[in-house]
Amino acid sequence: MFFLKKLPTFSTIQPAKSIRTMSSSVLQKIPNVGIDNRGRYKYILIKVVDQNDSSNQFKYVVRGGRAFEYHADIYDNFKKCVKPDDLNVTTNILGGGWLEHGQNSIIVEGASVQYGPADHSISASVLEKAYPNYKITHNDE
Repeated sequence: MFFLKKLPTFSTIQPAKSIRTMSSSVLQKIPNVGIDNRGRYKYILIKVVDQNDSSNQFKYVVRGGRAFEYHADIYDNFKKCVKPDDLNVTTNILGGGWLEHGQNSIIVEGASVQYGPADHSISASVLEKAYPNYKITHNDE
């Protein structure tokens, strides 16, 4: 069985619920969400594409946390944990922003200076599946 290496920067991550919407076993090995439990912090939206067959199945993942100074730091951490080359997947940052993670709510907003704004509606959708009992909202302004 394949296990992702946990890094200390995500020691407070709340485990995300398993989402079985894709049939690719490689994609199922990558958690959909990796964020801190509380606070306001940067996040990125990443598209992960399975290159192991010709179907090019993909999924979106959300990563972020208080420990990261730049959006690029989040992506570097993601690549260290997931090891895209080992899994034969491609990854593309689709933008970033900020998460305001409260007790039972998450607000998705803002933009990354380096990568531009993520499609916050996609990010919110990924977060809703991982946090079904939360109120997830997004602000595209």
